[in-house]
Amino acid sequence: MLKLPIGVTDKNGMTGIYSQMNLLGKALDAAEQNHRVISQNIANLNTPGYKTQRLSFSDYLRTLREDESTANPRTISTYTPQGLAERVDGNNVDMESELSQLKKNALAYQSYTEIMASKLATMRRAISG
Repeated sequence: MLKLPIGVTDKNGMTGIYSQMNLLGKALDAAEQNHRVISQNIANLNTPGYKTQRLSFSDYLRTLREDESTANPRTISTYTPQGLAERVDGNNVDMESELSQLKKNALAYQSYTEIMASKLATMRRAISG
């Protein structure tokens, strides 16, 4: 079996298992970073003037597309979404929306870990015969 380095495709244009595992790892890291941003929003629910933050996944995906090796989920830029209702104190964090985002992110993280576990189990079966 031909082993391909991370990010290299075979002659049929298929990505190798190593590239897939690398991308899954980056997806897990991005989901972890997203969890941190959402948690920060929730923690600042009662902070006057605090504005909700979101991760700029489009920037991260563009970086992945351009050069997978330099894409670092820990450096994903954040932005302040427009059009959110502000309270009198200037804070615009909506607890229901943040909890919904947190649950959605947790499901994505769980999906990525299950896919990775499945790929690792396949590799173990292939190695052990």
